[in-house]
Amino acid sequence: MSNLATLARDWLEAKRDEKKANLRRLDIEAQLAQAIEIKSEGASTTHIEGYKITATQPISRKVDPVAWEKVKSKLPPILWPVKFKLEADVAGCKYLANNEPELWSMVAEAFEAKPGKIGFKIEEDV
Repeated sequence: MSNLATLARDWLEAKRDEKKANLRRLDIEAQLAQAIEIKSEGASTTHIEGYKITATQPISRKVDPVAWEKVKSKLPPILWPVKFKLEADVAGCKYLANNEPELWSMVAEAFEAKPGKIGFKIEEDV
């Protein structure tokens, strides 16, 4: 077996082990959630027999843009419970860099590009 085939086999084995461990952890977390008091939002801590268990209950909030437009005038802008996030438009950056390099060069300094984590998908070849 080649080194590459060994790595592929070991990777698949590690992924299976990881999945089993993740399922076990999720099962334990479900049992913990039943066994201790959980706040409706935020963190709660339980101390028991040498263990400190902190459970955090997040609440996801999002705004409906259409509904917000209808009600935002009811509050002064300083009290608006919304944020406006400035983020790079990946497709727009790629388009300018590839199709309008002279325009891209005028704004490129305002953008950072760095490689992310390499992803792999390995399957058994049947």
